[in-house]
Amino acid sequence: MGLFSRKNKDEDNPLDALNTDDDLQVDIYTPQMLTKRLAWDIVPCSEVERLIPLMGLTPDSPDVSDMEHKASHDRIDALAPLKEMLALFIPIVSGITASAMLVNSGNSVDEETAAVLQRHHSVVVRAGIVAILANLLDMGIISYADGVQFGDELLG
Repeated sequence: MGLFSRKNKDEDNPLDALNTDDDLQVDIYTPQMLTKRLAWDIVPCSEVERLIPLMGLTPDSPDVSDMEHKASHDRIDALAPLKEMLALFIPIVSGITASAMLVNSGNSVDEETAAVLQRHHSVVVRAGIVAILANLLDMGIISYADGVQFGDELLG
């Protein structure tokens, strides 16, 4: 089962699905395709081609890998307006998840170990949120609101 999105869809016309115009584009994202896209967005570029077969996926041809590599950079670059906000949220979320993990485990650790755990969580949180936001933005599922200003004014 894949995720389908239609460009130029008329939301008010239920017969729009029958439209065969050339400007109607249907994107199909299978779990395997999404896994590869997310891998490109999460893992350092130099490691992706080695990782894909380890995840049980068929490696892409060199031409397709080059296209996926470029597409990944384009997706990540599209998040540039959110860079400051992500830098604000990621350490907070990382601190919460690291603390919750310690509370749920019943273990207590010294401050230095807790700081290391939070840094490790920060890497995971950053990788996940950047990959997810980049793909949702690229698929047109989310978008930047018109007129929204990014930067210090959002921080209060």
